[in-house]
Amino acid sequence: MSNYKLFYKYQQEYIRKRLKAIKYLYEGYTRQEVMSKIDCARKSLIIWIDMYCKGGLKALATPMKSHRTQKLGSEEKGDLKKMLLEKKPIDYGIDRQIWTGKSIIEVVNQRWNIQLKDSRIYDILKEIGLSHQKAHRDYENADQQAQQEFITTIKKKLEELKPSERPGQPHTFLNKREYISQQSAKAKQ
Repeated sequence: MSNYKLFYKYQQEYIRKRLKAIKYLYEGYTRQEVMSKIDCARKSLIIWIDMYCKGGLKALATPMKSHRTQKLGSEEKGDLKKMLLEKKPIDYGIDRQIWTGKSIIEVVNQRWNIQLKDSRIYDILKEIGLSHQKAHRDYENADQQAQQEFITTIKKKLEELKPSERPGQPHTFLNKREYISQQSAKAKQ
């Protein structure tokens, strides 16, 4: 794969910067010119050159791994997974029925007093064997008893209606003369 294809394939700026550095060196720029052109430190450029020499362009396009200590321990991650699978945000005082990255971060902060960034929560979901999906409107399961009461109420109201007023009954349309004769017949009764 060419340098240009890798450049456009990897949109993260730090990867693009590495690829640009090697491209400029290949085009004949000096190390000093490359450092000023892409605004990087000498040490970074040397590391990128070593990466390129050892693993080629593929090594340069490898995303960085964070070496920071985890804020959420394995016990908290287990609790988080159980919480996401068995509970809803509303159980934690959040006015939603489905989990979002923002609501997970809020609950993690409430329960364990740990501040997480949006991007980190999706990494944690992957680590615990879950994935995120685009949110869609989700309705809570209907209350069977309330549904049955509603159906009973509707049936009673339909029975109270005159047969001609019930939905689904054929309607007869009258012309003006028929309507007047019907009205006068009703008035005589």
